[in-house]
Amino acid sequence: MYKFLIIVLLLEVSVYGKADSTKSEEKRINQYYSGKFGLYVPSKELNNGLILGIDGITEFNKFNFFLSGSIDLYFKKTFDIFSEPKPSVSDQTILIIPLHANFAYKLLDIPDAEAKFYIGIGGGYYLHFYNVQYRNSGGIIGGVFDKSATKNGGNVFFTVSGRILIGKIFIEPRFYLAGESSGSIETYNYKIDPSGFAITLGFQY
Repeated sequence: MYKFLIIVLLLEVSVYGKADSTKSEEKRINQYYSGKFGLYVPSKELNNGLILGIDGITEFNKFNFFLSGSIDLYFKKTFDIFSEPKPSVSDQTILIIPLHANFAYKLLDIPDAEAKFYIGIGGGYYLHFYNVQYRNSGGIIGGVFDKSATKNGGNVFFTVSGRILIGKIFIEPRFYLAGESSGSIETYNYKIDPSGFAITLGFQY
C-alpha cells in the first residue's frame, strides 16, 4: 500500500513539473499573427496607394525582441514608370509583393497601459508583376494597333520600421530601401523602384 502511494506521489510530482515547465516555456516565447493596411508612398514614378500586409511573429520575452516573417501587397493602376519616349498607354496594372524577415527590439513596455514600443530592421526580396496595353502605329499598311505586354521581375530591399502596440492594435511606420528593377517593352524603357515609406494600422492576434 505504501509503495503504491509513493508511486502515485512521484507521478503527480512528475506531471506537475512538466506542466510547470510548459507554462514557463510559454512565458518565454509568444507567437502572434497580424494583419495591417495603410498608406504607401513609394518613388514618384509608382504613385501613392494602399498597401496590405500580414506578419507571423515569434516574440522572445526574456530577451525583449521578436522575429517576424512578412508579406506585403501593393496594387496600382495609375503610375508612370517609362522614360522618354513613352508609349501611349491605354491600360496598365502593377502588383508589387515584398517578402521580408525582420528583427525588432522592444524599447519600452508600459504594462498599465498595455503599450509596447519596438524598433526594427529587416530585408528581403520584392516581386513585381506588370501588365500594360498600349497603342502603336506602323505595319505594312500603317494605322494604329493595340498591343499588350507582361513583365515580371524583382530585386532585394531593406527596411527600417517601428511598431507601437496598444493592446492588440498597432501602428507601424516602415521605410523601404530597394534596388531598382528595369527593363524595356520594344524601344520603351522603364524603371521600377519601390523605395518609399508606409504607415499602417493593424491587429495583432
